[in-house]
Amino acid sequence: MPIQKLFQKKEIDDQQDYRHEYIQQLFKMAHSDGHMDECEYHFILKIAQRLELEVNFEELHKNLGNITLNPEASKRFGFDFLFDMSWLMLVDGEIDDQELELGMELGQQLGYRSANIKQMILSIGQHKKMGLPPAEIKEKLKQIFGPE
Repeated sequence: MPIQKLFQKKEIDDQQDYRHEYIQQLFKMAHSDGHMDECEYHFILKIAQRLELEVNFEELHKNLGNITLNPEASKRFGFDFLFDMSWLMLVDGEIDDQELELGMELGQQLGYRSANIKQMILSIGQHKKMGLPPAEIKEKLKQIFGPE
């Protein structure tokens, strides 16, 4: 992409919308078990910082009913979203059945087999317990479970 395009308002707005939608999808996922705990909140905040996006959690919470998990938008996010979504499920130390079901459904809609999604989630948990940094875990899993 030519550097000039980065300074065009439409391109910037598109990137802002993309990042905001990414956070909305994770926020909705975090609430799939009926609540969002502090670990999930901090994880989403960390993702927002990575995306250089300010997040108004109060506004997201007010609009929670209007946020839908959109597989088409998730496809645009690709493996990164699947990884972050899986990590989000594990961040509070336990995977709720509703979270797992929703994660499996979204993963399938992204084009991943359910067995691979479940294995990826378990692998993240194992690697996390071993103390590996998230970026390293992500690269390893991308090689194994990358786009199908």
